[in-house]
Amino acid sequence: MTEQQHDESKLERVIRKIKRCLALSKSSNENEAATAMRQAQALMHEYRLTELDVRLSDVDEVQSEKSRANRRPTWDRHLSGIVARVFGCRPLSYKHWCESSGRMIERALFVGVMPAPQIAMYAYENLLTKLTQARRDYVASVRSGNRRSAYSPETAGDHFAIAWVSVVHGKLHELVPRGEEDQALEQHPNGRDLVAVESQDKALIEQYLAGKEIGKPRKPRPIELDMAAQIAGMLAGQKVKLNPGLATGGETQLKLTGA
Repeated sequence: MTEQQHDESKLERVIRKIKRCLALSKSSNENEAATAMRQAQALMHEYRLTELDVRLSDVDEVQSEKSRANRRPTWDRHLSGIVARVFGCRPLSYKHWCESSGRMIERALFVGVMPAPQIAMYAYENLLTKLTQARRDYVASVRSGNRRSAYSPETAGDHFAIAWVSVVHGKLHELVPRGEEDQALEQHPNGRDLVAVESQDKALIEQYLAGKEIGKPRKPRPIELDMAAQIAGMLAGQKVKLNPGLATGGETQLKLTGA
């Protein structure tokens, strides 16, 4: 272990200790709470850490194991985008040289307050597997003549996939209500607290990314979609069933079934 790695490991242990102290500072026992807060403040002073530094340690990024040569298609990017919005993450694409394949590849990447990026990646990769297969089947049906399209089979497949994603977005949104956008939550006494947490998480993500070089997204070109492909994609998307599963360790995961 290098000296830098040792220092980083020590700092991580200190931050974990500060977090424990801050958690204890909310105790109903006033003496315990006061002692814990003093310890947290002393550690932050000793290691020159601010409360923002501590909160930023919860922000991380998760890369997809799935990759594509060069650039991910539009429908793939749309999928990672809708998943990221639902789970409060920032979707990015990570492009790099792959030694094993000897070419540039691109992966989806989610940035957020843990464990949100892990949950988002779980949902994205499962949905991507299903969408890729559904699109492949549709392309094959157009190529064989079982379905007609004014576009090439691959382009029709892209239009199919975009419609599929739009339908699944609604299903994800219903499964995981988003604070102020859900009327029931707005009427709940903790509704405002949830919105405040979401805003805070967004600010932390932006702070985390502030020092990183991020390319500007390309402006999407207006395209005329194949109506038949859209309808087929929407019908296929409707068959995808999302069921909330019990989480381990307080996390939320999804079980995805259907076509």
